[in-house]
Amino acid sequence: MKNTDFSAFRVYVVPVVVILTIILLVPLVLMPQLSRIRAKNLEIKQANVRLEALKSKVSALGAIDEHDESLKLLEMEKVVPSGKEVAKLVVGVRSLAAASSLKVVELTFNPGKVVTASASVSAAKKVKVPTSAKKVAQKREEPKDKLVFSLKLKGALENLNKLLTRIEKVYRLIGISNLKIEQDEGKVYEFELQIEAPFKGIDSKGDIVAQALPQLTTDHLSTYDFVTTLENLTDISIPLVPKGVGNPFK
Repeated sequence: MKNTDFSAFRVYVVPVVVILTIILLVPLVLMPQLSRIRAKNLEIKQANVRLEALKSKVSALGAIDEHDESLKLLEMEKVVPSGKEVAKLVVGVRSLAAASSLKVVELTFNPGKVVTASASVSAAKKVKVPTSAKKVAQKREEPKDKLVFSLKLKGALENLNKLLTRIEKVYRLIGISNLKIEQDEGKVYEFELQIEAPFKGIDSKGDIVAQALPQLTTDHLSTYDFVTTLENLTDISIPLVPKGVGNPFK
């Protein structure tokens, strides 16, 4: 019986098996490392982009006259502020009517998204709202970014023209809608209308440090120049009374 010669097997087959094993094992070991390296490179690249954006932003900020822009922003904030300032607006609406020689018979408003429909406030001395009207008002969709004043006024027809002309030159009180006119007696008319007072809530934003600065254009500056010519009827100081006391007027 002849002995089997395994020399050829050892010479050719074993090295091939070893090489194949290495080829199969190396990717299993290296692939996780390569993934981590790729993720790290991407993170470094994003950090470099952010750093360049920050450098550009610092240069842009250095070229800005912050005092001048701050004053402009404060003026524009008065047009559509983040807060409602209801008391000032009520005074402003009444001042608008008084300056036009119109008598305020009734003044109510829908306060917007922060307050529910049940908190709709009457600013007149005596306001009677039928139950059916209350139900209809509650079904209406509330404005989300403005106060809507519903006014009932009395006066001469030419005084309504004064009101319309005057409201074009004020801010915070923007636009008249749903105008209804009825003749009361003689030259006295009764006017029902709505005046809107927009406001803008403060939006929460994420990381905006590396975002580019908004650029002031000629349109922005033209809008600013126009706004500064408008009259602010709500620029008044209303003292606050203490809360949680028996008589806040002491």
